[in-house]
Amino acid sequence: MVGLRRWRGWALAGCVLAAAAFASPESSLLKDIQSLESQAFEGDSLRPDVRRALMVKYADFARLEGDHPFVPEALFRRADLLVSAGKFDHAILQLQDVHDGYPAFDKRPLCAFLVAFIYDEHLKDKELARRSYERVMVLHPDTPEAMLAQQSLALVP
Repeated sequence: MVGLRRWRGWALAGCVLAAAAFASPESSLLKDIQSLESQAFEGDSLRPDVRRALMVKYADFARLEGDHPFVPEALFRRADLLVSAGKFDHAILQLQDVHDGYPAFDKRPLCAFLVAFIYDEHLKDKELARRSYERVMVLHPDTPEAMLAQQSLALVP
């Protein structure tokens, strides 16, 4: 894949401490999430027990604190964990929900691109991958994700 490193685990690994920026004193769920994120990796490997717990905590947080600014990020991280667990269809739905439900979320182009990437690389559905890459270019022109989508589309048979 041109220009794309292995992304599985990327969102979580790159953002372990970022939840602290969203923390509020009353949010025990955020504290639980931060604690789990700090325990998530043993070396380069994501612990399956922590992955399961984080998927639940992220979903609970979004459900219980829907107006909190961390919700789209939590759901984005949950999608990343779903991919690492091999639950590709669920990950696609989660990414689409984040993309469509949070218009101000700064990772919307990445959400759209990852949907196409999952169709392409994990589900091997080249037609849906092709349509999804085209969608990235239309909805998010002039973004790095649109450029990646264009490059990826050229490689789809």
